[in-house]
Amino acid sequence: MPVVLTAFILAFVTGVLFVFLALGVNFWAPLFLGFLSGIIVGDITLGLQVGAICALMALGFYTYGGATTPDYNIGAIFGVFVAAQTGDINQGIVVGSIIALLMSVFDILGRMTTTIFQHGGDRALARRKLKSFERWTMAGTIPWFLGRFIPVFIGMIFIDQYVNIQRFVESYVWFQRGLGVIGSALPAVGFALLLSYMDLKSYWPYMLIGYALFAFMGVPTVGLAIVGAAAAGLYIKDRKAKVKEAASNG
Repeated sequence: MPVVLTAFILAFVTGVLFVFLALGVNFWAPLFLGFLSGIIVGDITLGLQVGAICALMALGFYTYGGATTPDYNIGAIFGVFVAAQTGDINQGIVVGSIIALLMSVFDILGRMTTTIFQHGGDRALARRKLKSFERWTMAGTIPWFLGRFIPVFIGMIFIDQYVNIQRFVESYVWFQRGLGVIGSALPAVGFALLLSYMDLKSYWPYMLIGYALFAFMGVPTVGLAIVGAAAAGLYIKDRKAKVKEAASNG
């Protein structure tokens, strides 16, 4: 498939998914876009790996409640393509992180331009022109679409330029080691933030069991998810039994 066509299709899908997010349909996730990019480059496993790491990075660095944050969804796309070209997932993660930060600028521009359509809709509603109000509202999704379509389209056309990163990394061993540290540290920050939201004072035994299974017994993530689901089921069953017993005694 020609590069321009690939860039157009991926940029169009990205823009549509972002508009769907504004409309309440949420497919906007680093793991999903990483999976989609993995299909395009012919390596789904790589796509899932980069997408999962970007998802954890987003968890660790998103400013919850803020309007504009680094877009690790777009970062996952570029990270997969760079990792596929260079053969080094750490390089893909670093490039994806840089792109995610740059996307903050496009996000600000996109949100700023929507105010034009918002004011147009306000004026139409003040004149009680509902059809015009609907058109202004729908047109307000255009900046959301272009805010993702334009950078993805341009970036994918020049994606081959990222091979220079591979040459740089091969020339500097210390930098390559740094990429490995970054690739390991950023997901750890995401996990740490996730743990801070959990009630570990009450459920710390489950955390220790999960850690032991993963660190010392080599249980994969799917296995941990199954064990976690079983533990949750037992906990809910025990709570229901206690509530039922308390109700019968009361």
